[in-house]
Amino acid sequence: MVKVGVLIPAPACKALFSEESRAKLESFAQVVWNDTDRQLSEEEASDFLQHCDVAVGSWRTAIPTNALLDRCGSLKLWEHAAGTVKHFFTDDLRDTDIVIASCAPAIATTVAEMVLGELIIGLRKLLPNSQQNRSEQGKKPANPLYLAKATVGVIGASWVGRKVIELLRPFRTKVLVYDPYMSAEAAAKMGVTKADTLIELCASCDAITLHTPRTNETYRMLKEAEFQAMKDDAVFINTSRGDCIDENALIRELQKGRLFAFLDVSDPEPAQLDNPIRTLPNVVYTSHLAGGASYHIGDQAVNDIEAFANGGRPLMAVTRDMLRTMA
Repeated sequence: MVKVGVLIPAPACKALFSEESRAKLESFAQVVWNDTDRQLSEEEASDFLQHCDVAVGSWRTAIPTNALLDRCGSLKLWEHAAGTVKHFFTDDLRDTDIVIASCAPAIATTVAEMVLGELIIGLRKLLPNSQQNRSEQGKKPANPLYLAKATVGVIGASWVGRKVIELLRPFRTKVLVYDPYMSAEAAAKMGVTKADTLIELCASCDAITLHTPRTNETYRMLKEAEFQAMKDDAVFINTSRGDCIDENALIRELQKGRLFAFLDVSDPEPAQLDNPIRTLPNVVYTSHLAGGASYHIGDQAVNDIEAFANGGRPLMAVTRDMLRTMA
């Protein structure tokens, strides 16, 4: 039976693992849980993971350093019950064959769920109408759109981007995708249309949602030209990273009253108190709420460990050559 050491403190575990997922894990593995309410130091984690085949970490837990791996020679899988694992890939990991797995696909589910809600609310212009009704008898919004009537642009066919596309499918929404790493044929198989340029996507869509990782290529990829190309009344959603856009260029268009934005991230994060995105009536600025802990993460972690125990691979096993295009 595979032995699993879960480094995550008990309060965080409760947010990640449902009773059902805990029971499932314990049905096929010998599990050691961190029953404390604190993070274990690297030395404590090394002791905790002795003789374990699988380590399960999350935000702020110990990571697989050379010192830890030297003391825990039986580890074969490190399951990260969170998102990015880029910081794992130091020189320490060059000479080890431990499998590193990320639960980013599970996080994509909760991000996409929030994006779907914002698309519906934004396209139907519910918030401006509600604000108007606070002080006067608000008129019905001009040209409200429902999903079957709208064209939605998805920037980045990432895990999140693909999940958004999946959630939109039952609504028969027309979807354009911009992703230089995706072919037109691959887009067609997903039931979407590939846009050749960002400008084309921005000019053609009623709503645009950004789902790219933060890389050198995506730094401020949406600039003044892209925001100016957006239709009047277009909805813009950013649950990616604040510096994937030129925030000042977006603010200038928002100050004209042309666009409506849902911003879950900013540049810097959190936004300065005098940043207009905090006070503009056509902006909903939230505190990086789209992702975070959920039972989806625990479910994926348990499924990954079960697959690995049976000779398979985790859903998202990460290798060094994948890092350039990953969040």
